[in-house]
Amino acid sequence: MIGVTNHPLRRTIVVRLTGVISAPEMHEFATRYRAATDTYHGEPHLVLADMRGMKTNAPATVNILQSSIAYARSRGVHCCAHISDDTVARLQMARIAREATPGDDVTIDVVSLEEAEVVLQEKRFELMKQGIMGPAGASA
Repeated sequence: MIGVTNHPLRRTIVVRLTGVISAPEMHEFATRYRAATDTYHGEPHLVLADMRGMKTNAPATVNILQSSIAYARSRGVHCCAHISDDTVARLQMARIAREATPGDDVTIDVVSLEEAEVVLQEKRFELMKQGIMGPAGASA
């Protein structure tokens, strides 16, 4: 299953990836994720990548995902909070993110949705201090 939800006031894209994702599903995800990313016009924004229940994926599917990650990160991802409950899938995603963005400094692995929200709230506050987002986006 895939999902992409954009929350412009919070400058946050929430992605949901679960199970084994087919190549057609990953193409659909890539299209939706790129469209959400483009709404920020290259300006800093945040991503919550909820991958609980996601299994490791085939190389062709991984390539599509990696390309999507590289696209988004080159267009303003300030922080990406990763949630995963499968060790192998978590390691695969860490490798994909690292290869998509050499010197990856935006991925933060978290263990719960609550921790992800705390991390992203801290990042929203940073963006607010930099004048990138207003106080309306500072609250969850």
